[in-house]
Amino acid sequence: MKVGYYPGCSLHSSAQEMGESFWDLMRPLGVEALELEDWNCCGSSPAHSTHHGWALNLAMRNLLLAEEQSLKELLVMCPSCFVRLREAARQVQSDPEKGEQVSKALGRPYGGSVRLKFFLEMLRDVGTEQMRSLLKKPLKGIKGALYYGCLLSRPEWITGFDVGPYESFLENLFRTLGGEVAHWGYGRQCCGAHLGITKPGLVSSLVDRIREHARRAGANCIVVFCPLCQVNLEMRGRKEPALPVLYITELLGLAAELPRTTRWLGRHLVDPRPVLREARLL
Repeated sequence: MKVGYYPGCSLHSSAQEMGESFWDLMRPLGVEALELEDWNCCGSSPAHSTHHGWALNLAMRNLLLAEEQSLKELLVMCPSCFVRLREAARQVQSDPEKGEQVSKALGRPYGGSVRLKFFLEMLRDVGTEQMRSLLKKPLKGIKGALYYGCLLSRPEWITGFDVGPYESFLENLFRTLGGEVAHWGYGRQCCGAHLGITKPGLVSSLVDRIREHARRAGANCIVVFCPLCQVNLEMRGRKEPALPVLYITELLGLAAELPRTTRWLGRHLVDPRPVLREARLL
């Protein structure tokens, strides 16, 4: 199966390990990525905070490219990118004035034929049993605090999906692969998002609180689904000792003993390898 794929800026820079681990995991299952040709930044936080018109055009250019390249579905891994692309499509299809603005700026109207697909949806489609078939080394010794962040927890009309079923699926998947899920109440708390640039002190206090509660729950790592959350949880915080912050896809790759595992782990600002060695996963 071939899948259209929008990487966004982070998966070509600070979050390469998220994209690489996901697609390395999908290949043995017969899934191949078709990266959107000539894609551009979706605008994310800086653009839509500065100029809504620019943000709309940036996001819509990618959807127009997907239509031109005959992609019926476009897989997106970054929650922020997913929400920006989905919100842009919603605005254009519900507001004729904005649709005209995009058509004038980008040279043609948007036909609305591209379905955006978040990567958790694809993981769920693949299913726990398929993932179990790749299992070579159980995640025994890993107690993960699953951190969804605030963006994944917003109403469905914003995100395009209900995160509740994904939480249950991911917890069951994590346990099936041998890991232990930490029970805590901070899995949906905001990490500060892009305020890490403009208000790092505020974000550090938020990160410290998240780390504190993860440690109270007995977690030896935090498991994330968002590049921006991952960066904040590794870089920010002043009082609480740092915990390793791993993408769910990296842990799935570890369980499957994928060959590029050490390459991903070496990119982290908070080295996860001591915890993984203690759990005899390395």
